[in-house]
Order: sequence, then C-alpha cells, then structure tokens
Amino acid sequence: MSVSIRTKKNGPLVVEGDFELYDGDGHRMAVEGQRRVLLCRCGKSTSAPLCDAAHNRERAAPPTPAPEASAAAGRRRRKGDLAPDPEMWQWLDEGKKLRAILQDFYGRVYADGRLAPFFHGVTKQRAVEKQYSFLCEKFTGEACYFGDRPRNAHHWMVISNELFDYREELMEECLRRAGMPEPLVARWRRLEEVFRKQIVKSAPVGRKIRGVELPLHGYEPLALDLDFLCDGCAAEVRQGETVHYHRRTGRTYCVRCVPDPSKAEDLLAPSLEGDSAR
Repeated sequence: MSVSIRTKKNGPLVVEGDFELYDGDGHRMAVEGQRRVLLCRCGKSTSAPLCDAAHNRERAAPPTPAPEASAAAGRRRRKGDLAPDPEMWQWLDEGKKLRAILQDFYGRVYADGRLAPFFHGVTKQRAVEKQYSFLCEKFTGEACYFGDRPRNAHHWMVISNELFDYREELMEECLRRAGMPEPLVARWRRLEEVFRKQIVKSAPVGRKIRGVELPLHGYEPLALDLDFLCDGCAAEVRQGETVHYHRRTGRTYCVRCVPDPSKAEDLLAPSLEGDSAR
C-alpha cells in the first residue's frame, strides 16, 4: 500500500495513493475508490476530518472593523456557569462517560421525529464528535473545540423556547440514565441555558465572521487559493479556478455542478412550523 502525504501552504493535508481513512473512534470512513482526499488542518471544516474549504471562506469574509478590545481580552478566564468544572470532568471519567452519554443522546435524537430532520446530511458520529469537543472545552477550560460557536452553528435554525426545553429534557433523561448526581445535572443544565439567547429565535440570521454578518441564503463565487475537491462530482478543482459555495451549508461546487437556484440547498432545511433543533 503506497501513500503520500503533503501539506498545501495555508491549506489542507493532501493524501494520495492506496489508503483507508478512519474516524476518531476507529470507524472506517466511506472513501472507498478515492485515491486522493484533502484533510482539514484549520479546524473549521463542517465535514471534518475532510476539508470543505472553510479556510477559503474565512479569508473571503469582508474586512473586520477595528476591535474595541485586544485579542488577549477575548481570552479572559471564563466565570460563573461558563467556568471550567473539574468535578464534572472527573465524574465524566475525563471524557469516557461523556462520549457514552452523547452516543445515547444522539441515538435518541436521530430517532426523534421533531429533531432528526435537522441533522440531514450529518452522521450521528459527526454530531457526537462536535458536541464532545464543545463540552470538553467548557468543562476543562482547554482550547479543544474549533467549530462554530452556538450562534453561528444554529444561525439558520428557527428554534422556539418550547423546542429548546424539549431538547434539554431529552438530554437530562440521558444524564440521569447514566447515573449522574442531581447537582451535576443541574450544573449541566445551567451551562446550556447560557446559550439559549444565542439559539432561540423567530427567524434565521446570517453567520457572523469576524464581526460581519454574511448573507443567509444562496451561493457565492469564490476563487480558490489551493486545489480542492468538488462536493458534487468529487472532481479536482485547481488553484485559481472559481467555485460556488452555499452560504448556509458550506458545500462547495465546481462550475459544472452548481445546483439550479430553484432547487437550492436551502430547500433541504426542514420546516416544522417554526421549530428546529440542535
């Protein structure tokens, strides 16, 4: 089995040859027949470990107004319900129980008629891994989550307070089923309550990158500064060529695969009378 791995400047790892790809839990990923894949290095891909050109979109964002505070101020120690929780992390056996709880939780989410439609195109394992990293960062204080923050991750979802509570009650059932003491269940719930204002809303909003809100719907042309694989046909797109990426889903297409605007991916977003989920 011959494999070469090289690094693209300011881009992903390029893996070529005869290879097999496994996720963080040792599950083999469906890349059979592909002799070339791009692996994310920036930590912002929604298809990790595969690259989805998130680094390109980040550089394509409008200029950022001058910040009012220094970068160091953004790294101030979190307090209150967002402070690291060593007791919680110890009870979670440094993550082992957390992973089991999330496997139980998302197993139920994906079987739930109200919640499952909003995970269209996202594997259960991917949902588990992202939430694990997010909670690991909150409980330990370590910078181990590199995905979107709650406001951006849920920007297109219309979520009512009632549905937010419905999701939280399902999580509490999983925590109690795992044997978590009630004081820790209450602390977990308080942590998630911190993000209610960022998630609950009556209409979708655009993602914010470096303080600038981007358009919510449709496709936008983007000139690549490195080679990429089309999300439609998996063909290689060379540096300098123009692709079209979907503002909500982040899927990127070559000029031959740009979907008909009348069949845009926004139509894939389910509608349950204003309810959505995370």
